[in-house]
Amino acid sequence: MNHPVLPRDIEPLVRLSDLDEYKEGLVHRLAGEWDEEKWTAFRVRFGVYGQKQPGVQMMRIKIPGGMLSLPWLTTLARFNRQFCQGDVHITTRQDIQTYFVPLERTAEALEFLYSNGMTTREACGNTFRNITACALAGNCPRERVDAGVVADRLARTWIRHPLVQHMPRKVKISVSGCATDCAAAPIHDLGFIATERDGKPGFKVLAAGGLGSQPRPATTVLDFVTEEELPTVVEATARLHQRYSDRINRNNARLKFLVKRFGEEKFRALFVEEFDRLRGLPQRPWQPLDWRQPGEAAVERTPMGVVRQHDGRFAIVANPPLGNLSADQLDALVALGREVGIQRMRTTRDQNLVVPDVPADQLDEVVRRLKAINIEVPVNAAQAVDLVSCPGTTTCRIGITNSPGFARQVWEDSQSDPTARGIAVRISGCQNSCGQHHIGDFGFHGLAKKIDGHPAPHYQIHLGGDGRAGAQAEVVGIAGPIIPARHGPAALRLLRQAYASGKRTGESVRGWAERLDKDGINAVLAPIAGVGTDNTFIDWGEQETFKGAPTLKGECAAPFASDDVLADLADDALIRADRNLAVQRWAETLQSAEQATQFAARRLLHHAGKFTKDDEPAAAIFERVRGVASPRDLAVLDDVLAERTVALSSGRVDAYREAVAVFLDTVRATVTGVEDERDAAE
Repeated sequence: MNHPVLPRDIEPLVRLSDLDEYKEGLVHRLAGEWDEEKWTAFRVRFGVYGQKQPGVQMMRIKIPGGMLSLPWLTTLARFNRQFCQGDVHITTRQDIQTYFVPLERTAEALEFLYSNGMTTREACGNTFRNITACALAGNCPRERVDAGVVADRLARTWIRHPLVQHMPRKVKISVSGCATDCAAAPIHDLGFIATERDGKPGFKVLAAGGLGSQPRPATTVLDFVTEEELPTVVEATARLHQRYSDRINRNNARLKFLVKRFGEEKFRALFVEEFDRLRGLPQRPWQPLDWRQPGEAAVERTPMGVVRQHDGRFAIVANPPLGNLSADQLDALVALGREVGIQRMRTTRDQNLVVPDVPADQLDEVVRRLKAINIEVPVNAAQAVDLVSCPGTTTCRIGITNSPGFARQVWEDSQSDPTARGIAVRISGCQNSCGQHHIGDFGFHGLAKKIDGHPAPHYQIHLGGDGRAGAQAEVVGIAGPIIPARHGPAALRLLRQAYASGKRTGESVRGWAERLDKDGINAVLAPIAGVGTDNTFIDWGEQETFKGAPTLKGECAAPFASDDVLADLADDALIRADRNLAVQRWAETLQSAEQATQFAARRLLHHAGKFTKDDEPAAAIFERVRGVASPRDLAVLDDVLAERTVALSSGRVDAYREAVAVFLDTVRATVTGVEDERDAAE
């Protein structure tokens, strides 16, 4: 029988059973047995994401904490040559994205990655997305703990767990190694910041932040938790999300909308209550972290160039323009790493690449080798072109503007403009903020606006954002004017130059923009106001006339099949019953077992075309099942209810728990039409 079990082992990132599951789903889709909604909900959990171009897929590879071993770099190079077109792309979640994989080859592509130790599992979909960490995690003199290691541990703790496979929407998590918060906790659904209380190391917890069309900074929900409690914090987040978030209106289903619904005080109280309820339950194993006393070092918003590590060696933060790397560059990085004795490199949320652990006598050679393969190495952060862009209309189904085309022009202009150095520019092709335009010194997001009745590409400007909790600044930038896309580089140049010449001593972009106010910003941009161009209706990087906002449906808020959700929640409830039973929480064990039975019974009702509601009492669900279930299903359900009565009177729950497990398996066989192989053998 297909029984959930207690979490006893550390979960690996890769299981070949994932591949078997995907192959089976692909067969159903290619045979026409699954509709588009069921197929989309299925494949996005495996990192297979629809592109703007029909028939091909973007594949997102999950890199917890951005930690890329040299063998993984080799795998990426081979994978990109064999299955993809174009460069690989470093995302603002430290993932690697690859493009133009034919749908028919996706199972073969996954097999290649999985066989080489890389996973795409839950890199997309309504899941826990890749967990991000500081750019200099493991190397920074200021850190208390290696945030990349924490990110990797948490990823392994929750990957494949049924609770988080079909949440109302995705959840983004970050880990910062110190109070500087380089991983930007305030813009995440859940953020951990390493700290100390009474001499004991631990983490501060923020929750319910996010960007997108309605940005909101996260709120502090727990001032201090120990490292062993991190998985419980993550579980509390998932359970609140499953219980309260909106599954009907997907646009309002991120965690930040719970704060809008309940208010900060009640949301915090609900979070603490759920966390306290879950404390003490078994979790997957947690290996102790290595903590250290933080030292002093310069604080850079975007670390760049050569940085001295806490161990005396050096990290080189290099800048592949727009986070793009070719297969040849990846091979060259592997060769460089092997010759210098480096075991791994790191991606950053700023689309940079960190080459860590470089001895002092190798610095010049490593820098030379990086520049030789067209990867920039700025002298330092103050001299760097700090530019981030999402893929925009080059591949994205819902992109409005060609953000990389705009960004490339900005990059070229920046090479000869000293005011561009040390300024964070963030560009998104739509309002969803994949380029994190809200948290740049100067941010731009694409939109469509009509001129003389015809759609034209435009950008809205944002000024003075900063996503770090330790920045002592507002997280979300000030919304500025909307300009034609063709004026974008000129507008940015005017803003940078005005800031460089007009800022007061120590004044941030935010402070400068607030002092100028709306009228002052408009005055800075007056030279381009009302000025037309010959290419107003042609976007940067495009040849054809702009057609307006896309009509394709995006997959950021992927759909879900109700049966899959109920099946996962049933499995999770049975796992929770086991966990409560292990610590002798009898009432909670009985409650979880009943919830598992209820979710499975709802599967039978949905299978029969009978809709159910989340708040419908268990007794009512069980009674309704009697009108649709087969004699076999009813017999097993009656056995469950009888064992529950015995458990309530005797306090012995083992037989009840086993009866629930049998019911879940029986329902699965009924709904899917597939008998468990072990049942068939018996």
